[in-house]
Amino acid sequence: MTRIGIIIGSTRPGRNSEQVAHWVHAQAVQRTDATYELIDLAKHPLPHLDEPMSAMSGRYQNAHTKEWAEVIGSYDGFVIVTPEYNHSTSGVLKNAIDYLYAEWNNKAVGFVSYGVAGGVAPWNTCGWSPVN
Repeated sequence: MTRIGIIIGSTRPGRNSEQVAHWVHAQAVQRTDATYELIDLAKHPLPHLDEPMSAMSGRYQNAHTKEWAEVIGSYDGFVIVTPEYNHSTSGVLKNAIDYLYAEWNNKAVGFVSYGVAGGVAPWNTCGWSPVN
């Protein structure tokens, strides 16, 4: 069965993304065509990117990167729940994405964003385009 990870894209104390992600999960599990699991970045503490090789090499040196690669590689697609911080996405989410390369390839992704500008700004600043 298709496995979809719902990524909680903030680790900030008092974050709203956890509540939003739980709501997304509650909606998603009503479907029967996939399984849905929460992936909390707070439970995957990745330091600021510290791998000596590019993620494109697929050669990871650090245990935390290997663990993260195993988690992300085990899913078929993702829903990323992200706050809008300073008209961008969260730094912890950007860092988590940048750690890996092949594990993200050829997988569908959807975004749930919220914030002062309605959650649209993160996609404008990082090159992604929301689908209306």
